[in-house]
Amino acid sequence: MAQKPHHTPDEQELETMAQAELSRLKRQYRIMENDRAACVGDARLQLRNQLNMVDRLENEKAELVLRIKTANSKTFAREDEEMEEKLKCLLTLQSKYEDTIKSEKEEIAELDIHINELSKEVTSLKMKVRSDAQLNEISLQRDKTMTVLENRLEVATKRFNLVIAQNEKLRNEIDELLKERTQFTTIWNKLIGQLNTGKQIINDLIEQATIAFNQRDEELNKIQALRERGIRDLKAHVSEMCELQRTMDNEMKLQEFLAVKGQHREMADLNAKRAAEKKAKMEEKQNMITNYKQILQMIKEFTGQQDIDKLTAHFIKQEEENFALFSYVNELNDELESLQTRMIQLTAAIDEANIETERRGAQQTETLEKLQTELEEQTALADAAEESLTECNDVVEKLLKGIDSLFKAIRCDNAPILELLGDNEQITTSNVMLYLGIIEKRITEMFHKVYWMDKATKSQHLRLDEDKRPRLKVPPIKYIARTQPCALCVEKEELQMVHEGLEQPLTRDEATKKLKERLEQDYSDLLHNISGCHLPAARKIIQKRYQ
Repeated sequence: MAQKPHHTPDEQELETMAQAELSRLKRQYRIMENDRAACVGDARLQLRNQLNMVDRLENEKAELVLRIKTANSKTFAREDEEMEEKLKCLLTLQSKYEDTIKSEKEEIAELDIHINELSKEVTSLKMKVRSDAQLNEISLQRDKTMTVLENRLEVATKRFNLVIAQNEKLRNEIDELLKERTQFTTIWNKLIGQLNTGKQIINDLIEQATIAFNQRDEELNKIQALRERGIRDLKAHVSEMCELQRTMDNEMKLQEFLAVKGQHREMADLNAKRAAEKKAKMEEKQNMITNYKQILQMIKEFTGQQDIDKLTAHFIKQEEENFALFSYVNELNDELESLQTRMIQLTAAIDEANIETERRGAQQTETLEKLQTELEEQTALADAAEESLTECNDVVEKLLKGIDSLFKAIRCDNAPILELLGDNEQITTSNVMLYLGIIEKRITEMFHKVYWMDKATKSQHLRLDEDKRPRLKVPPIKYIARTQPCALCVEKEELQMVHEGLEQPLTRDEATKKLKERLEQDYSDLLHNISGCHLPAARKIIQKRYQ
């Protein structure tokens, strides 16, 4: 069968075709690279904008939370209340002083008007020459005006003295209020110090218990890890021994098999069979060689190239170019897939960021509404507390007035407490106990006088019953409380209360319930002195005391 002639391109044409294909692929690669860079730049810019927006919203949230906390803190509220009270006092004082200044200015203006009128009259009189009668009348009129002005001056001085006396009373009241405030601040600071020390002790105890509990958990975890490690090591050792035993058995069997197999056996049928097999393999190889030669001849006729080396080189070159193009296309496809996955991830992250922003906005509005409602509730409670405080102040004022009237009615003398009272002799909340002590002593003296007068007259019907006679005897402390609880026993009982879980502070309801349960229990065994305690620490304390 005749073969068709094939056109063999020159090397120059092949090179031009390869360069054209290479330039086309480079242009396509550059276009795809530009598209990829533009897509990545847009995605990065959008992601950066969204991250900046998220950071700005986080900062705004933190600033709002900080402002709300500072506005709702107790220190600012207390400072606002103190500033409000100071401003009220200052406004009242300012109004009073403005009224006094206004009245004084009006009086000064009237005096200036009169002085101007008198100066005008004096100038007019100097310009005119009067007779003796006119001079007498003028002198009388002047004396009259002088008396009128002196009377007005006296009235003005009396008003000024009244204002000064009122100012002195106000100063005294301010001094008393300042003294009461200093006493209150000292007591308040003392109580705050005691509270802070108690809180510090409680926090230290909680921290020590937490550290001990954490150390216990760590040690238990270490022990459990060591146990598990020992079990794992034992299992690994057993499995390793079994594997070694298995390998040794396999080696022994293999040696036995090889020893049996290594023995040579001569058989006539086996040799003939081997020769036939060898001949069949040689024929098969000859057939394969003839087939390969035919295929090579067909390739030479198809390509028109008789030199085998050139044909092999051309085939290898073409195969390398095809493989390079295939690998380049695969790389482009992989890069495109990675960009698509990145785009999907970025869109998903953007959607999640938008959802999170909306959720945080709704949460912030909800928290602000809650804070607003809490503020309204607290203001309502504060108003109610102020109303109750005013009512209590009215009741206290009435009681103080009643005590003052009783003090004056029974003719009590405040001479023993004048040094303690200072300049203020009125009954206030700070000195009412002193006045009540004097009233109690006075009433006791009056009862005693009535009792002894009735007894001296030996009347059968006493006006005061012996059983109802007041006695100022205070019972001994041992009848009220036998002794205080032993500190060592109380500490031992508290240390025995160990919980397995993490210790947390109790709420108000839990603390009340626990206190009721403890009050219902019997603690009579704890009521003894340290000398009667049976603990070793008590014996050490007693030994140190007598050393």
